[in-house]
Amino acid sequence: MSGKSNEKLYNKMLIRPFTYASQSVGNSSLTLAVLLAVQIFMLLLTKSYSALCVIGCSLSGSLCAEAADRLYHKSYHFSDMTSAVQGIIIGMLLPSTFPPVSVFFITFFTMIFLKYMFGGFANAWGNTAAITIAVCWIIGMKAFPGLIVTKNLLQMRNPSYTLIQTGVFPVFKFDPPITEALNNSLFRILKVSIPDGYISMLWDTHSVIPAFRFNFITLISSIVLFSSGMLSILIPACFITTYGLLVRFAGPFICGGIPGQGDLLLAFLTSGTIFCSIFVIQWYGTTPLTYTGKILYGIICGVLAFMIAGCGTSSVGMIFTILCANIISPIIQIIEDKNNKKALYSMLDENLKDEGIR
Repeated sequence: MSGKSNEKLYNKMLIRPFTYASQSVGNSSLTLAVLLAVQIFMLLLTKSYSALCVIGCSLSGSLCAEAADRLYHKSYHFSDMTSAVQGIIIGMLLPSTFPPVSVFFITFFTMIFLKYMFGGFANAWGNTAAITIAVCWIIGMKAFPGLIVTKNLLQMRNPSYTLIQTGVFPVFKFDPPITEALNNSLFRILKVSIPDGYISMLWDTHSVIPAFRFNFITLISSIVLFSSGMLSILIPACFITTYGLLVRFAGPFICGGIPGQGDLLLAFLTSGTIFCSIFVIQWYGTTPLTYTGKILYGIICGVLAFMIAGCGTSSVGMIFTILCANIISPIIQIIEDKNNKKALYSMLDENLKDEGIR
């Protein structure tokens, strides 16, 4: 090899000596912020200015709490983007009717208190955004909408279609042509058909809580996050599957409806189910690390969601589901640590025996 060839090889080795197993927290937070910005843009297009005001106040409160914590500790933290994402998530999960000034102060003081209690981003075992929303619910419970579905409604075969017919979920002008095209092509092959209104529910439910509205945008965001490896699909998949099965079969059994006819669309497209499963349920440090632990955590979240949020249209059911799951997660992580230690000691003993030391 010539001297120039050796120099080029040496430079290549220095530029990228390591390969990252996963995306950094900074890159993941930036991606989350960009995907959430798409939903904010949709709010702007639909002239949802009150919702934007609430999101702006929660974002400001979160960033101010981060700045105050940084000044108190007199150190630099690489969590501005993470705090921004948390602030946006808080605002997205609050009703647009919530007083903006109250949102700012509740977010600010709650975040400051949680930073003091948890000791910073890396040590937080509970989802600070979910806790902040729960505090807002306790203080301003009247601002949150109540359940739309009743026991009598859940006894019907398609409660969501009934709500569409009564105007609870408005139907867009583009809905009938798209529904007809899908029924004549894809659904015709599957020998099923869907009525008008479901496409509108998927696109925009017009909920006063922004995170409940643009389910199609949230689904596209999930594809980006899962395909890029920034988020694991295991926990959301186990959560959605468990929750869906319970809604489908256990829901009608409890309410006296038709067995096996629970309304999955109502459960998935309301209550922020999809949004929480993507942006909230597996926040950093709040979930188990092993595959078994993640599967168990996802199943527990699904069971809790059915017990707390019910079969749909709950305004804060998913938030309290996540908080309850956060309490259970440390127990799973303790069991994981014990199992890992046992496996490590067993492996060391086998190696020592093979070498004749024991």
